[in-house]
Amino acid sequence: MDTNLYSVKKHDNSFSITLSGGEHAVFKAHFENNPILPGFIFLHICENAAKHKISEVIRAKFISFAKPNDILELNIAQKEEVFYAVFECGGKKICTIAYKIFKE
Repeated sequence: MDTNLYSVKKHDNSFSITLSGGEHAVFKAHFENNPILPGFIFLHICENAAKHKISEVIRAKFISFAKPNDILELNIAQKEEVFYAVFECGGKKICTIAYKIFKE
């Protein structure tokens, strides 16, 4: 995965994700004249930010779009074996994902 698509900044209990501009190939391909971040990239961000290797996606809900240059806030909580990721942009929830990771 091209790491120029986004940057991650870790805070105490959350992450700030800054998306690249619309010139990135991912945004040019998805969708022309209305670029949005593809859903599978949210999974990649969870893996990268939290250093997880996702084994199973239990549920993913895409509520709104992430666009070029957006700054996303990511919070990940764990309950037993399930991780719950919540992405927000401008204080509005845009994506939630429940997933499990590979056990080492």
